[in-house]
Amino acid sequence: MLAASLVTRRVLESRQVRRSLSAGRRAAGSGTGSALSGGARVVCVVPMYEETALAEDTVRFWRHALRAKTVDSVVLVTTVKETASGGASTHTLLREVLAAGAEDHEDLVLLHCQEVCPYRAAQLDMAVAWARDRFASADEANELWIGVYNADSRPHLDTFDELRSAIGAAPGVRVFQQLVDYVVPDREGTGAVAAGNAVLQTWWTLSHYVARNERGRRGDSLWSRTSPFSTFGHGEFIRADFLQMIGGFPRYAYADGLLLGWVARLAREPIGLLANRDVAEVPRTGRDLVLQQTAWLRGLLNFGVTVEWCREQNLLRLPATEVSLLKARHLAIPVAWGLSTAAVATGIVAEVHRVIRRRSPAADLAAMAALAAYPVIPGLVATTQQQRAMGRGRRVAGVLASWPMEGLAFWPALYGHVRHGQQAPAKTPR
Repeated sequence: MLAASLVTRRVLESRQVRRSLSAGRRAAGSGTGSALSGGARVVCVVPMYEETALAEDTVRFWRHALRAKTVDSVVLVTTVKETASGGASTHTLLREVLAAGAEDHEDLVLLHCQEVCPYRAAQLDMAVAWARDRFASADEANELWIGVYNADSRPHLDTFDELRSAIGAAPGVRVFQQLVDYVVPDREGTGAVAAGNAVLQTWWTLSHYVARNERGRRGDSLWSRTSPFSTFGHGEFIRADFLQMIGGFPRYAYADGLLLGWVARLAREPIGLLANRDVAEVPRTGRDLVLQQTAWLRGLLNFGVTVEWCREQNLLRLPATEVSLLKARHLAIPVAWGLSTAAVATGIVAEVHRVIRRRSPAADLAAMAALAAYPVIPGLVATTQQQRAMGRGRRVAGVLASWPMEGLAFWPALYGHVRHGQQAPAKTPR
């Protein structure tokens, strides 16, 4: 029964992945090159904390985006929390790199946040304040949009054309999330686990996230209205008046990306979907992967806290039944994530035991093969150019190394949540 249900799940996921890939190819070829011709002003914000390895490349990418006239401004925001130890800080490096291209100073801005906050929300809010001042007329007309990216984000430049088209087609939507292709970092110290993690994260995005978002936007039933999805914290776009309504980026718990999307859901705000990709890096090592996944899972356990916060801020717009079902379905995600590894491993061991003890093991062998195939199937399908280049053997080997580590991360996350421990490390590794 377990084997049959898991194989069925993978088949359905494969169908959704193919649909998402087709939509992405259509979106990537639909750019008009006129991103700055509309009324909307788009300001991209990149919070930077201990990003010395990526500083120069980040500036190079966003300079290219500005010269292509895809966005109006880019704001890089460092923080006083970072102290230089044995070398230049991220802020110092960025200042030096920007000085070498002074012609971009009006549209490519470096800010330094002096507010000490456990999370990056203070950096994001500082950039929003700058954008409101710079584009005051757009802000007053509800045409100012804030895009959030990480230092390793390299979004497809057609993203911003697609965003403006989506704004025109759905003027009532104030939050958009674009899809993400996860890639292996081209930096020293990257291990085999990274290849598998890139495969699995991209697979999840193209299958589960897309399906949940589309179902939720339909909203034609209680089940669809309580589809569990949110924003990611990168590749997200928020209209400034929505941020003003909720008091800025959430800072009451870890993972502002998840929190922002949950607040939107609880306030009955739709989250639009953009098919163009943000290309983002995965953690380089197994240790970094467990730390990152633990932090993410800990963030997923904060949905109940978000409900209470929305209630206190008078932002809760959903009936009690929908809130309760949303709570249950969001809780099911990390629990299933944590239990799936143990369930599949236990199932394989049980089937092996049956094969050894029985004389007619055909059915047991089939069940064992199905269970073993469950983590492997995503590695058989290349969903990005990098995955095609790495080959099927490397993808499958990477998945087999990465998949059990992702499941293990649930247990320290649950322990920390129950004990009300630290929400997340000072910096989530990638």
